[in-house]
Amino acid sequence: MKKIYYLLCLLPLMPLVSSCDDEEAEVVLLQNPESQPVTLSSITPDYGFVGDQFTLTGTNFGGGVDFIQVFIGENEAEVLTCTDTEVKVLVPKEATTGRISVRFMGQEVNSDLMFRVMGKPSVEQMKPLFGLEGTQKAWGFVGSEVTFSGSELGGSQEDVKVIFKGATNTPAEIVSWSEEEFKVKVPEGAVSGKLTLTVGSQTVNTPYEFRLVEHATVSGITPQQGYKGCEVTISGKGLGDETTKGQTKVWFGDKAGTVLSCENEKITVKVPGDLTIGQSYDVKLSTAFETVEQMLKFKVVEEPKDFTGDIQSGYLANPITLSGTNMPATADALKVMFGDKEGKILEYKDGNLLVEIPSDASIGKVKLSLIDAGVEFVVNDEFEIKAAPVIEYCDVAVFAGETMKIAGTNLSALPVTVMIGNQPATPTRSNTEITFKVPANLSGDVKVILNFGENVRPAECEVTVLPAQTGDITNYVLENTSSPFAIEGNGLKGWNTNSIFYGNPYVEKDGNVWMALNGKNNTWNGALFQSTTLPRGRYQFKVTVAEDDAAGGRDGVVFAVMKGENTDLPDLTNAGNRPWYFVSEDEVLVSQSVNEGVASVIGTHTIDLEISDASPVTVGFATMVGDGNYLYISEIKVEHIAE
Repeated sequence: MKKIYYLLCLLPLMPLVSSCDDEEAEVVLLQNPESQPVTLSSITPDYGFVGDQFTLTGTNFGGGVDFIQVFIGENEAEVLTCTDTEVKVLVPKEATTGRISVRFMGQEVNSDLMFRVMGKPSVEQMKPLFGLEGTQKAWGFVGSEVTFSGSELGGSQEDVKVIFKGATNTPAEIVSWSEEEFKVKVPEGAVSGKLTLTVGSQTVNTPYEFRLVEHATVSGITPQQGYKGCEVTISGKGLGDETTKGQTKVWFGDKAGTVLSCENEKITVKVPGDLTIGQSYDVKLSTAFETVEQMLKFKVVEEPKDFTGDIQSGYLANPITLSGTNMPATADALKVMFGDKEGKILEYKDGNLLVEIPSDASIGKVKLSLIDAGVEFVVNDEFEIKAAPVIEYCDVAVFAGETMKIAGTNLSALPVTVMIGNQPATPTRSNTEITFKVPANLSGDVKVILNFGENVRPAECEVTVLPAQTGDITNYVLENTSSPFAIEGNGLKGWNTNSIFYGNPYVEKDGNVWMALNGKNNTWNGALFQSTTLPRGRYQFKVTVAEDDAAGGRDGVVFAVMKGENTDLPDLTNAGNRPWYFVSEDEVLVSQSVNEGVASVIGTHTIDLEISDASPVTVGFATMVGDGNYLYISEIKVEHIAE
């Protein structure tokens, strides 16, 4: 009889429609294994000889013998019949006693169900064991003993051979043997993994994998003194992992700490809260596998109290002072919290804190507290955070005589005075913006200082002031932009190239030095660029091409202004038979092709740009020029356009 299988995936309410010429075909509906996990509940009988049958019961077996595999230990059994809740299995001739596992459509389900194969060597138990039921492993140190228990384990000790993973060249030493039990010593070189057991010529299943354990050592405790209930870290090696955390114990005298995390080289522990202040305690560690004889020392100290300083109120994004008695020796594990926001510790010396209130803290009353090594000490439940200006943006460049902008939050919360280059300026402000006119006689890099009163830290920023003019500003914002271009080393002075643009980016011809974008080095996605800063405003970039091969082929050059300083120019493409363009425009403010195949490009190309916020930019050329093609540029000019 023919079988037709349907896998019912997560397609709600979808009708299943099929047709078949064979009216006696068996239709098997398989549930989605991710939403219908297989479970194993029992086997009947749980023992038998080679060639016998047993029945495995559970759920979500699918009902198709072609989709399910059943294993006795490492030995695959033949599936005779299968329903969604029951599988009938034939014991294979190579099988020995082992745990039952199932594989079904990507799922692997292990169990503690054991099938004992009669008339064969059988291992049903191993000791010592570690782990939860279903995930247990035998374990041992190098040189320790592992016990195997079962039946028909050979006629003499010489019949038994155990190979540990990592020590495959040497069978483990047999310490003792009987037909029901033998012990072996874990050899040098052994690692965690499956064991190989043979009794005579028979390979025998073992019910558990082996976990090699390293003897634990401790090297220190940090901090060596602290408060009741604080968190400490014990350092060392062989301390365990998250699977051993539940069986790891740390004792402070006769009081147990709480193990918070466990790793091979460190354990984090919460100190008991009922220790005595001023007393030193012996600290002792027991891992899941052994008790460590080395002792550590921990002293319980008095808690911080009697706080003084700016503990009643402070201004947003500004520092406060805080001190007290019994303050920690260092700020290594110290946090200062304003509600749920952590302040920035600016200075800590002799128990005196200078800490900045975070700019995103809540204005109003919050809890001010110290947290040291996981223990909280409340300084003031009703500490008041007052509104204060928070600067988020300053123009980085501006024209003399024009308006400079500073943006942020709470900018109208307090009175403000503005100094720019040691000259006062009259501000206009809202809650989110401060503007003022830049004196006409300023130029160059100058400092801007905003004072909001004696209790609030002044805000400072740097700004580049360009001369108050429209028209050509090239000499103020770019370097080395016209013929004859200045040469420095093997390149053009002031210009950078990416790693793809190699060779000299210039040509000496007819008594001039021109910028050369050519294919003599067969450059793909080359880049020639420099960075500058532009004030807010409208601009025209003018690129003059002096000579072009106009030969066609791979012959593209794109001029671009990019966001940011030294920003990489994107790769070029001409997909869709378009002029060369960037594959990504994410960081591009403006771009324009200045060379395209056989088209005539000699002359001046004009590119318009408007910038709403003063910012650093990258100005340059991206090249996709075939070998033998070239483009020579005689000038790049920047003009400021009047509003």
